Amino acid sequence: MSKMWKVKSLYYGKINVPKGVMTAGLDPELMIDIPYTGFLLQNGEENILVDAGIHQDNIVNGCAWGGYKAEGGNDYVLKALAKWGLEPKDIHTVMYTHLHNDHAGGLALFPDAKTYFQRDEYINLLYQVPGQMVRSDFDKRTPGDMKVLKNIYQIEGDLILPNGIEIYKIPGHTKGSMAIVVPTKEGRFIITGDLPHMNQCLFPKQTKMKLLDGSEVEVTSAPDNMSPYLFNSVVYDHWEAYDSYNKLKAIADEFDPKYFLTGHDPWVILKETWG
Repeated sequence: MSKMWKVKSLYYGKINVPKGVMTAGLDPELMIDIPYTGFLLQNGEENILVDAGIHQDNIVNGCAWGGYKAEGGNDYVLKALAKWGLEPKDIHTVMYTHLHNDHAGGLALFPDAKTYFQRDEYINLLYQVPGQMVRSDFDKRTPGDMKVLKNIYQIEGDLILPNGIEIYKIPGHTKGSMAIVVPTKEGRFIITGDLPHMNQCLFPKQTKMKLLDGSEVEVTSAPDNMSPYLFNSVVYDHWEAYDSYNKLKAIADEFDPKYFLTGHDPWVILKETWG
């Protein structure tokens, strides 16, 4: 039987955006700092990294995606690992929820690690739809950076690994997005990537949210005609996204916000550890 895991969130920087672009237009005038987020999975034998932040070259004059103010880069990834006493050489495996520029920017820091991503995600990286190119969703450096990786696992669909980690394909945000389920003593936690950028995307009736500074702010509960899920502004296929939301709901032990570690929600950084 595989050992139980612990999950630790990693702060890779932040970007200041209107909340509305994250939650289907709700609260468009509320500007919030959302984190670039990674995760460290540990079971006493293995160190698994989920996502590797934004590369500093994607922050130009202090601004990143959409021209919004941001901070981040490879130094943030190194600092986040150092907080837990680790260096890149200590990471055995890196898993990518998807290969957008704010999740795969530090890819070349981990040349010796096993590297997991969906085959369709690689296809999407190479053959983007126009909207993805206009937004520069993917980093142009990523295909070249991949050449330093020595141990790539391109997978297709769902997979349960011998160590107990579960992988589920959830297209919609990108063609090959995937969720990673981590079994812990406290239950199975689902790292969702950016299909739901924030917890409210899965639970639209929420009326409050935590900010990165620890304070709490009131937010607009979604009207009934917007339920059961909220889409963010970066969805390439709404049909697949809806199916994937249902899949996330189905694979959970319990459909409760505490089990869903979403891609850019401040509370995930504040909570910091699970299991």
